[in-house]
Amino acid sequence: MSQLTIRAEKAGMAEAFQVSAGRRRRLAGKKAFSAVILHFLFHGLNVLYRKDERVRSEVDEWEDGFSWGIGMGAGAPALYMRKTENGLLRLSGRETGPEEMDLMIRFKSVDAAFQVMSGQVGVAGSYARHGFALKGDIARAMSVVRCMDLAEAYLFPKVISGRILKEVPGKRMGLLHTYLEVLGNMAVR
Repeated sequence: MSQLTIRAEKAGMAEAFQVSAGRRRRLAGKKAFSAVILHFLFHGLNVLYRKDERVRSEVDEWEDGFSWGIGMGAGAPALYMRKTENGLLRLSGRETGPEEMDLMIRFKSVDAAFQVMSGQVGVAGSYARHGFALKGDIARAMSVVRCMDLAEAYLFPKVISGRILKEVPGKRMGLLHTYLEVLGNMAVR
């Protein structure tokens, strides 16, 4: 096993570090997987906005122009969204950034994000483990998390969603129907 080498000029400040090639590949794989999940999350939330009144009522309470994001730091996948009169719009990371979001959920590491994205830990569990930092209104964050919990319930099989959610909400569509709707939404956008 290779070593992580840290060279510091000042105490507590790492100037440079080297990571083994295997660790770099694992991190790249986790980032790629997380990017795919964030892509599905966006489309899943859009489908649920149209098909599930619970998501629609949460999102409709947000003012038009409200923006929020979920990410892992510089150079890592992120999802930035804005509420419009027609639902949710995905914002490009090139055009916007976490500083401009009204609400930003920033995971403290790729590993912490991967645990949530892969269904090992729910958003609430990650919060309890101090896996992410929140910038913005906590009440609004709870509304966003409720929408994400509903999306997790729809997008993950019941065996996974039952493990990561306190209570699995009732679904209006089955898993296969949800995925077909999400794939249809991807084709349109």
